[in-house]
Amino acid sequence: MLTDSKIKRLKPPQNAKKPDKYSDGNGLQLHVFPNGRMTWIYAYRFNGKQKNITLGSYEFLSLAQARIEHLRARQLLVNGIDPSQNKKDAKQADDESTLFKTLAHEWLDNRKSIIKEATYLRDLSVFEKDIFPFLGDTPIEQIKGKDILECAKRIEERGAQEMAKRSIPLVGRVFRFAIRQGIIENDPTPHLHEALKPRKTKNMARLDISEFPAFLHRMDRYHGNLLVKSALQLMTLTFVRTAELRMMEWQEIDLESKLWRIPAEKMKMALPHIVPLSQQALDILEIIRPITGHKQYVFYNYSTAQPLSSNALLCAIRTMGYKGKMTGHGFRGLASTTLHEQGYMHDAIEVQLAHKTGNAVSQAYNHAQHLDYRIKMMQEWSDYIDGLRNNIVPFPKNKRA
Repeated sequence: MLTDSKIKRLKPPQNAKKPDKYSDGNGLQLHVFPNGRMTWIYAYRFNGKQKNITLGSYEFLSLAQARIEHLRARQLLVNGIDPSQNKKDAKQADDESTLFKTLAHEWLDNRKSIIKEATYLRDLSVFEKDIFPFLGDTPIEQIKGKDILECAKRIEERGAQEMAKRSIPLVGRVFRFAIRQGIIENDPTPHLHEALKPRKTKNMARLDISEFPAFLHRMDRYHGNLLVKSALQLMTLTFVRTAELRMMEWQEIDLESKLWRIPAEKMKMALPHIVPLSQQALDILEIIRPITGHKQYVFYNYSTAQPLSSNALLCAIRTMGYKGKMTGHGFRGLASTTLHEQGYMHDAIEVQLAHKTGNAVSQAYNHAQHLDYRIKMMQEWSDYIDGLRNNIVPFPKNKRA
């Protein structure tokens, strides 16, 4: 058997291409190479074949440590496990654990319980659509700033400028997560967004009320996905935010009181919200109930097993011929402007739009403010929308009451 003193006296082989081998027993060997390097090798047989596994360099693995690693390998062999294959499998698992997409999923899962579901799904969509195809299968320690910037520029080149800017800080969050895990030391994302094109600020596109009758006729004749069509129709009647509509759940709908109660965690302002449902809105829900009524989400997409994407609604609007003229947010602006012009109570409109009003105390309760008034207002709004289809303006004279 070897001893530390014996090992220290060993000399590199002279004029030899192969290393000298010194046995410590039971297959543990120290190989001494002509360049002076010394490596621990375990020689063994598995399934009748002679095999070797490198345990480590003597420079970093002492005799005592080598014997411990040797004992572990022998124990694997006793249990019918090939030590060499086990080492390869472990290395592959380690490699996969540091892939960017693996760490991104871990970061997303860690946040899932503390963020809105709409935010989680939005971030997941950015990763899956634009980031994973380019960076996902690369170990995070191999990703450089230029790789992240190239990924963002590819997004920018397809016209999704806002998405390109969002992708960089998202990648940065994953890098900082990996830093906290002790996998890497630095985050290359700061200031990368400066290399992208400056963002052009513009108001959300929306139609004027005079243009809306034609839009309604186009929407009613839309022959695409029924859920997409129904979502647009319901957005017209409720003017909620796109994310709130997409994440609508059947359990949130109170058919008896004709109210849709949205929990705080789904709302932009993190306050609960009540949406009165007109008879027209209820009729739309009844049409799609046989399709998704047994699912969690009202607008459930069977092909993705997730709620409808915001892109599905935008694509339908483009298909109808309103690209650049109308957006999901446009329904809110249109309703707000029209209801204000028709003299409806400002505070009631603001509450229905889920805008914060009043002081901090009133904000905690404002989701129920003016509810009777809002129920009446929302039914009159739906009646007005129906009237636009026939070029009729049906707002009642006592709307301010």
